[in-house]
Amino acid sequence: MGTLFVKQSNVNMSNRESKKDASQGQSNSNARPLSIQGPSTSSSTEQTPSQPLPNQPRQPTNLQGLLKYAMDAAQSENSESKPVYPLDEEKKTFLNEALSSLTVNVIDELQKAVQILSNVTNLRADDDSSEYENALERMAEFVDNIDIANDFYKIGGFSIFQPCLNSSHSNIRWRVADIIAELAQNNPFCQNKLLEAGVFPILLSMIDTDPSEQSRIKALYAVSCIVRGHPASLKFMDANDGYSVLLRAMQSPVEKLQIKSAFLLSSLCSRDDANDVKYTLIKMGFIEQAAGLLGRINLQPTVREQLLRVLSGMVNDNFLPALKECRRSQLCLRSTLEQLLTELKPMENQDEIDMCADLLDKVFSEPDTNQER
Repeated sequence: MGTLFVKQSNVNMSNRESKKDASQGQSNSNARPLSIQGPSTSSSTEQTPSQPLPNQPRQPTNLQGLLKYAMDAAQSENSESKPVYPLDEEKKTFLNEALSSLTVNVIDELQKAVQILSNVTNLRADDDSSEYENALERMAEFVDNIDIANDFYKIGGFSIFQPCLNSSHSNIRWRVADIIAELAQNNPFCQNKLLEAGVFPILLSMIDTDPSEQSRIKALYAVSCIVRGHPASLKFMDANDGYSVLLRAMQSPVEKLQIKSAFLLSSLCSRDDANDVKYTLIKMGFIEQAAGLLGRINLQPTVREQLLRVLSGMVNDNFLPALKECRRSQLCLRSTLEQLLTELKPMENQDEIDMCADLLDKVFSEPDTNQER
């Protein structure tokens, strides 16, 4: 609960120093330790080969080790020229404070942010929201770590989600949706707790109706992270008409919503035991909508690719209800796929070409099927 993080820039410095020392050590003989050379004397007429120093300090593996390494090395270099005295109390205090400033007590920071955001319900539409936005940004720096994400729940952090999602400020809504996505990603514990917290229907409503495009995109991102790899959440999708929300997002004018919703549907249809999802999508007319979208002239390439992936997932394992729907002559799916094969370029669209050919083979290759004439 008292996790300490070292600032990233300093960690990177320590890693670079360690790698540099390691590469220098590889160039020396295995029979002698890494040596630290003293400064060369320009007045000498002959260059004396450097000799390894005794009691060579160990190479550092962290920030504190790096500091000790530097102090030991400096002491070795100056041991013959002048005496080295212990650090006085003033210098010790300075070094301790410098090291402390490079670490952060994460739980303390998260608790401070939660305290600020607990008052978000008092924020009116014309109030300055910068303090709350800063708290959310600070929170977002830590919660992508799975252990900290779980600790965040334990300190009561999930209590801020509903008030923030219902805020009149879009900058608060999309930021908290982004945090929810980071908490849920590949984290079954947080996925379960988020469903219990009641945020799922709010996020679905945001995808459909939020006036902010960024909020809609982040809400869909959060739903995707909650659902993927978490079968229990599919019950919430059914109960809250989530598949209809995804189909409407796929037809929205916002390209990112089209791509993300099609990608999520593709992922759900590619799961093992996805027949229930496929049945639901067929009853909702997804295949008919996908066939119509694929026939659009101005369809974005990324959306087209994801639609083909969803259709491929629908007919996987020769799923008969999907095959029958794809073969309906009114959909003109066969001619649409054949037209795409003439337009797509192998150097740029090979994956899509392969999916079109595979769909034609799976859906329309049998001579007794009700194919388009």
